[in-house]
This record gives sequence, structure tokens and C-alpha cells, in this order.
Amino acid sequence: MFVVFVTFVSSQTFWYLEDRVYCSIEKNNVTIFLKNESWLSKCKVYMDAVYQLSLKKYNEILAIRSYIDQGDDVYYRKWVLEDKKSELLQLVNYRTQIKTAIDEFEMAIFNNYYEALQKYMETYYLDLETQYYILINQDYNLRPINYSVKVEQLEQQMWNVSHVLSAKNLDDIMDVMSSYLYLKQQLRWR
Repeated sequence: MFVVFVTFVSSQTFWYLEDRVYCSIEKNNVTIFLKNESWLSKCKVYMDAVYQLSLKKYNEILAIRSYIDQGDDVYYRKWVLEDKKSELLQLVNYRTQIKTAIDEFEMAIFNNYYEALQKYMETYYLDLETQYYILINQDYNLRPINYSVKVEQLEQQMWNVSHVLSAKNLDDIMDVMSSYLYLKQQLRWR
């Protein structure tokens, strides 16, 4: 039981979409929505509620075990302990269902997003690479004043695009998106 709880607590990670999508939970089915409706709550709210309830159940289990160790009404408390363990395992199951639904939803979005971006990013990378080699092979006397800044921006943007092209999930893309968008705008004005 301790291992289940420690695993549950230590796996409190934040996915890119956890705080951006909405969940509906009905009869052990989790449905994910991008658009908020009045009857939906953010998935993070559900995750936080399950986490808080799990902590409470775990503390109750510890208290019951303490009473059992003291020999206080052992038969009754063992029955209550089993009930609390079952409730904790159900909460862990809810969390797993929500996390799995979010992960599957995020992966579906990533696959569609990546598929749409891949061709454009490959072409854009080749354009950047061409600009980069033209710039670094330019005669020293013909180089612009901001030569080193331009070279660094092109190198950074090529790294950003390469990072997007090798992304395995939406988080990998979002990690470089702000830098990518900023440099895209900067390099456009050059």
C-alpha cells in the first residue's frame, strides 16, 4: 500500500495539456475537451481533488494501522483498514484513467500537429541553412554590421526547427515555440 501511495505522490507531473483541457468523468469514462462548457472542469482540478483525497485516505490508513498496532479493537479496525485500502486503490485508478486520457489526447494532437508541420519545417530548415551558408561564406568586407548577431540567430533558429522535427511529444515542441516564433519574426525583417 505504501509503494502504491509513494508511486502516486511521486508521479505528480505536469503535462502540457493538463491545465488546458477539460474533463468529463462519467461511470469510469474520462472524456477530454479543448473547449470549456459550463458543465466541465479542468482536468487539473480533478487531478488535484484525487490527490487531496488520496492523501486523506493514506493518513486514515496510517491512523488505523497505529490503532491496530496498539491492539485497540483489532477485528473491527482490520475490516475498516481493508475498506480504506480499497478506496485508496480506487482513487489511484481514477488518477490513472485521467492521466491516460490526457496522454492519449495529447498524443493525438501531437501526431496531427506534427504531421501538418513536418513538411513546412523541413523546407524552412533548408531555407535557413541556405541563408546561413551564404552569410558565413560572404566576403569579410561585404558582411553586414550585425553579422555575428545574424549568424547566431540563424544557428538558434536551425536548432529550434531541428528540435521540432525531432520532437517526440507536444512538450518538446512547446519548449522551443517562443524562441522559434521570436526568431522567425526577427529573421523576417532582415
